[in-house]
Amino acid sequence: MPEQPDLQKIHDALYPKSSAAHYMHVIPNSHFWTDLKQIVCSIEHELHRQEREKEIKDNNTIYVGEPLTADYILIGLGNSLMRGYKFKLTKTTYGKYPLFTSIEDMITYAQSKSFNLTDFRNTINNTINIGFNLTNGIKMEREHVYKRIDGERNYQDIVGKSGQRGDTPDEEKPVAEWLNYIEFHLSKAKDCNYHLSKEDALAELRKVAALAVRAMEIHGCPERRMPDSIGGIKVTKCCDSDCDCEK
Repeated sequence: MPEQPDLQKIHDALYPKSSAAHYMHVIPNSHFWTDLKQIVCSIEHELHRQEREKEIKDNNTIYVGEPLTADYILIGLGNSLMRGYKFKLTKTTYGKYPLFTSIEDMITYAQSKSFNLTDFRNTINNTINIGFNLTNGIKMEREHVYKRIDGERNYQDIVGKSGQRGDTPDEEKPVAEWLNYIEFHLSKAKDCNYHLSKEDALAELRKVAALAVRAMEIHGCPERRMPDSIGGIKVTKCCDSDCDCEK
């Protein structure tokens, strides 16, 4: 009988471990920016590419990367607008001029005949230094998020009194039972996210946050002990009068 082939050797020869590949599908013209610093980094990369491009003929250097054109920038800015991004003043300070005050201003400049990457970068840096950045227009201040969680807590109190959470009073439920409630709504949030229902997923997260608050109302909330610094950043200890963070 003829010798049977070694299937494992054939497989290893055809698909060596070193040749493993990963594939990613990228939708053309789908890029956008969420932060002005991202645009500055893109421009810095392009300016560096242009400098290296001059050296290619001399030392056969190959520089990887698509050129950053005005059209590419316009598409990205347009996509940022379409996703609800706009300018927001994150701090009040003084800086150099000229600067941009909106994405529309940036688009107007990118469409102008005087457009060049260096001036575009410098003007964006001026804009960042003055205190502007991008926001998607949906983000909420922490105090407003707390109000929504507080509203959910009020709703949960009514549900608890109605008996829909069982006969056991909330005060008698162990931490494990609250974790079960949280895991249930977290699984629902994941399901909503899988079906691309962002608002429903966030609504479930609101319930999760309020359930966590209720559990800590009953069982207590361990204090966050603040260190003197985190990652080289000095921590300002500004807790309320009952806080022990200075001890």
